[in-house]
Amino acid sequence: MNIRISPLSNHRDQDSGHLIVWQDVTKRRIAEDARQRARDEMFVLLNAISSAASNSMDLVDFLIESIYQIVLPFRSQIGCVFLMDERFKSDSEPRLFLASHFGLSTEAPDEVVTVAMSNPLAQWIFENNQPLLIENAPNDLRLPPILQGIAHSCLLTLPLMTQAGSDSKFLGFLCIAKKEGPVFSQDEVVRLTMISDHIATLIDSDRRRKLAIALSERQRLLRDLHDSVSQKLYGLVTLTEAAQAALEAGSSINPPQVLAKIGESARQAVKEMRLFLYQMQPIEVEKEGLISVLHHRLAAVEGRADIKARLLADENISLSQQKEVALYFIAQEALNNVLRHAHAKSITITLKQGTRNVILEIVDDGIGFDPKKVDPGGLGLRNMKERVLQADGKLKILSKHNEGTRIVVTVPRDQSAVPIKRRR
Repeated sequence: MNIRISPLSNHRDQDSGHLIVWQDVTKRRIAEDARQRARDEMFVLLNAISSAASNSMDLVDFLIESIYQIVLPFRSQIGCVFLMDERFKSDSEPRLFLASHFGLSTEAPDEVVTVAMSNPLAQWIFENNQPLLIENAPNDLRLPPILQGIAHSCLLTLPLMTQAGSDSKFLGFLCIAKKEGPVFSQDEVVRLTMISDHIATLIDSDRRRKLAIALSERQRLLRDLHDSVSQKLYGLVTLTEAAQAALEAGSSINPPQVLAKIGESARQAVKEMRLFLYQMQPIEVEKEGLISVLHHRLAAVEGRADIKARLLADENISLSQQKEVALYFIAQEALNNVLRHAHAKSITITLKQGTRNVILEIVDDGIGFDPKKVDPGGLGLRNMKERVLQADGKLKILSKHNEGTRIVVTVPRDQSAVPIKRRR
């Protein structure tokens, strides 16, 4: 109850009593509590979706987790996301593909389900940019074939749009359906619209992040190509032209020595090119496992560069995926340095597991170097040190002139991790 007490006075401004108003505010308080619960639920739901975006390995995992987060609180049984296919050609009709779904039974799950933009439902959402609630959905001819014939009591379609200043971009649409029960209320439509806008923002952010990573990687590869292969080929051309000019001038040269230099420069250029081509391939350490990707690296690069390469690994090494990735990039940095600078004939990688630690050892028989004279701020060494710190490990580099190099990385093993060999 809400009680208000107001003083009463007569025409002489003398107190003559009080006015007491009793008001039943139960319904209003219930409505306020319901709105507060809805706000709390929205906060938790949006936070869960944001967390899924941060923790998911790819977009599909994020969308699956987002749909799971939506269907339960809104008492739905079906959810799906259609996204624009950005790979379509300019002379073909734009299409959307089924990026993720829950509750739909696809007859051919291995095939990509697509919807043309000329579909009435997709076209309406694109043109109007607002939610569309369809009751008695199975009889609505606007629905794509995959959504037809399912006993829905209602189906809500929400656009996935991003806004950048005055420009908006259509990413796709989100569908939520109930097989039974009441249709979505206006309050639920408003809340789901907020959720769809949040999902669209996260999708756009993920794409922008991946595009930035791809551009950065492309620039890095171009720098590597210029600094390694291009320089080697330029040196090869210069050496050949110098020898040719000396012969034309009648100068005495040592043909075997010149040819040996030309051959060495050409072989080094081929090594650098094979390394460059290998680095352009996608590497999935999390999926394939550390041992498998190391085998592939040695076979694809060192094995084709006339370097005897061996990988010796213990059985069932227990490491988290994060540490596997760190060890792989450490090994890759070390192998790249051997290929470019060491002039080695053989490389041995050993992966051993102790009671507490896992030890990665990389040994080559190259020309070696003086660790004290190496620039500590060099990009390669700095990358290795950062990776070791991320894995909570230790790094040791041992090398002498003309005695090769030995790199030892020690990281704590993870008892609960799935062994590498069994996961492969």
